[in-house]
Amino acid sequence: MLPDFLHIGAGKCASTWLWEVCKEHPEIYVPQYDYDNVNFFTVRYHKGLGWYERTYFSEYNGEPRVGEFSNSYMEYLPALDRIARHLPDAKLSMILRNPVDTIFLGWAQTYLKGKVAEHPECWRDLSFVLDHHGHAFFRLWAEGEFYARHLKNVYARFPKDRVLVMIYEDLCSDPGKFLEHFFSFLEVDRAFRPVVLNTVINSDTPGSDPDKYMDRSLRDELREMYRPDVEELEKLIDRDLSHWR
Repeated sequence: MLPDFLHIGAGKCASTWLWEVCKEHPEIYVPQYDYDNVNFFTVRYHKGLGWYERTYFSEYNGEPRVGEFSNSYMEYLPALDRIARHLPDAKLSMILRNPVDTIFLGWAQTYLKGKVAEHPECWRDLSFVLDHHGHAFFRLWAEGEFYARHLKNVYARFPKDRVLVMIYEDLCSDPGKFLEHFFSFLEVDRAFRPVVLNTVINSDTPGSDPDKYMDRSLRDELREMYRPDVEELEKLIDRDLSHWR
């Protein structure tokens, strides 16, 4: 059995929480591993679909929906092409969040949590992604949050009615209603409420307040950098995101 839905991004937007929700739902099967990001169509595609099915879906037990979570798919064109080729009828979902907050949290998870033992001195704040010699850092840290560009690539390969774009603030304001929308998209029991409904999973670094590590001028410059993309995203999903701008 191969998946009929994939959650494709974005990182630091509660995808791990949603994966835990899917693990609880009796009508949904997702791989039962200690991690949510499979990333097969990005980094393991050369192993073949048979390996993919055996490794991640061998415990499938007749659930109406089968899916997997991989935040890399949204921004990696070869992955989108591969999914369109092999899973042309799959549904795709994504959660998007204020890009300035997301880029900060990606940095905080690495720098403040000490996931890399030794950091370059320039990593002490996010200004390094805007350095004129830092194009590689820019691509690593900032490129994933140009959501409109990525979404247009998705829409070029999949019908819009099979793509669900969710906004992180909606999850924060009413997780139950948020899940009803997601479950309706998957056509499973929308009344189901998981144990983890109000649980914070894979939490952000304690004390990682953006205002403590990002001065106002840097935050304003990042907002300005993302502004045209946010404005385009508003048109693509017909949603007011002026608070991101």
